[in-house]
Amino acid sequence: MATLRIYDCDGRVLAVDLRHLIDLLAPRSLQATWTASSVEGEELWATGQGGVQLEGLARNRSPVSGAVLAELAKSTVQVIWGEFTAVLPPQSVVWVTIRAIDSTFYEVTTTDEVVLKKVRSTYKDVRVATGPDE
Repeated sequence: MATLRIYDCDGRVLAVDLRHLIDLLAPRSLQATWTASSVEGEELWATGQGGVQLEGLARNRSPVSGAVLAELAKSTVQVIWGEFTAVLPPQSVVWVTIRAIDSTFYEVTTTDEVVLKKVRSTYKDVRVATGPDE
């Protein structure tokens, strides 16, 4: 598995959010089943109406379709902390994991080379994570 970290900023604000990554990975992201959860000991924290619903999904560990996650992401102002894990049917292995880390960067972890290429070609400040704290 490879993990890429996206640090792109628009001024002083992170220029990427969950909705952008779901859109970037479509149509497969919409076909996947997603589970939201906490990350690095931090509860999922998001703002806006969709964010409240994402927080509830994380508390209950309720899986949702990619289409539902996309709608929630569009009505979310910002995901500050959170992990979103996708499985493509009919598989049971994780296809991609997206993590929001303290509004500082996003991580995308996958073995799918197409996803890695899309992330690298879309964002300017992309770094390879070589360890959990790097």
